[in-house]
Amino acid sequence: MKYSIALSTRIHEQAVRHLVREDGQEDLCFALWYPSSGNTRYTGIINKLIIPREGERNVHWNVSFNSCYLERVQKEATRANAGIALLHSHPSSGWQDMSDDDILAEERTAPSCFGATGLPFIGMTVGDDGAWSGRFWKREAQRVYQRKWCESVRVVGHSLDVTFNDELLPVPNIREELLRTVSAWGSDAQAKTARLTVGVVGLGSVGSIVAESLARIGVSTVLHLDFDAIERVNLDRVLHSSGVDIEKSKVEVISKATSKSATSSSYTVLPVEYSICEEHGYRAALDCDILFSCVDRPWPRFVLNQIAYAHFIPVIDGGIYIETNKLNTQMKRGNWRSHVVGPGKKCLECIGQYTPEAVALEMSGDFDKLSYIANLPSDHFLHNNQNIFPFSLSLAAFEMQHFIMMVVSPAGVSDVGSLNYHFVSATLEREGGSCKQSCITDSYIGQGDLAFKPYVDVHPVAEEARSRRKSNNNLDESLETSPKGKLSRIVAYIRKLIR
Repeated sequence: MKYSIALSTRIHEQAVRHLVREDGQEDLCFALWYPSSGNTRYTGIINKLIIPREGERNVHWNVSFNSCYLERVQKEATRANAGIALLHSHPSSGWQDMSDDDILAEERTAPSCFGATGLPFIGMTVGDDGAWSGRFWKREAQRVYQRKWCESVRVVGHSLDVTFNDELLPVPNIREELLRTVSAWGSDAQAKTARLTVGVVGLGSVGSIVAESLARIGVSTVLHLDFDAIERVNLDRVLHSSGVDIEKSKVEVISKATSKSATSSSYTVLPVEYSICEEHGYRAALDCDILFSCVDRPWPRFVLNQIAYAHFIPVIDGGIYIETNKLNTQMKRGNWRSHVVGPGKKCLECIGQYTPEAVALEMSGDFDKLSYIANLPSDHFLHNNQNIFPFSLSLAAFEMQHFIMMVVSPAGVSDVGSLNYHFVSATLEREGGSCKQSCITDSYIGQGDLAFKPYVDVHPVAEEARSRRKSNNNLDESLETSPKGKLSRIVAYIRKLIR
């Protein structure tokens, strides 16, 4: 299991104001946190700081806390069903190791905090440059707690600021293939970009291009998440797909292609043939530092929105709208928009990317019933599936621009708001704003696993797609191993070509 810690920019700034003192002395405070449980990574989401009151800690160049402070924190954590973290400052920079005194203090505090909350104790250190380091103290036996270093600490808001543990995530070597890329933003930005775990949810027309872009710029670890297969109607838009790929999973096709074009010396694809609306797909997404939402249905967007705010994983989303005449013989207009959602930003529901009613209908299965779709108005989004590859290419470029802004912050700018491009008039609008007063995201922000469950245990459409693909694979395997294997392979190849 890997470990990480995430906090919002708001909490980070509040912590730095308290901990990084003008007189150069160390300081401390406790915080409450909630777990975020991915398939391979366990993250602590810092939810609330509990600033010490007068007489609860002693600042004497070093710093210590009094028992009354810890008792107050433990009571509040118990009421909130939260874990406890101890944050303290140290006059240094970058990822920091621990002094003997720090180890002793955290090791002694871990048992009572675990006893009060049932969750591991977290220790964090911040330098005078605002860089964090962090670790979990996990119970191994009675009064035996083992330190588990985090791979990273992430600060999520208008930008994505990450401090990495170089021992667990060393800086990758820069290969010749990346020299032009590195010359555009520098070796520090490349070291950060390369070590992020990035998820692409949906590998259709936009997702396949985003996946290729991530591989080309040197991202080392990429999640490909999609339950569906390549169909003939996809071939005009899905990058890397051809007739021989029909009925293969999109994840298989795109993962194989990007492995060939990747420029990182340690490129790893995490292929997951599930929906984000299934628990396995949902948990896989929680292993990521940032996600691309390349889906076109309301339910997946609803799930991704929950992840962005409950688990502090920013989500880059977008969509394409094309309007034609009634006969679909002439384009009247084409728009595409892109945006980032997460702490401090306007959510997908308030932007207008989904409605709760549409989510409920999709969860009920109505959106997959032909009889239901046939009775929908002609302007319903389920009927508006027109698209062309150049528009997908442009939207993917917009989404990648958001990614670069958040991660690299060129000229110190990391957030440009939502981008809305009008094709016919060639105009670009920038939109900002905040969520509506009725928005419910504040009710679960930073709550991690404690937030509501947006996925289902059984997703019939996804399960049917995997079952159908498995049956086709079994048929192909039987042809491969038959006495007339060579002829059978030729027949199978022709069969795919003429479908």
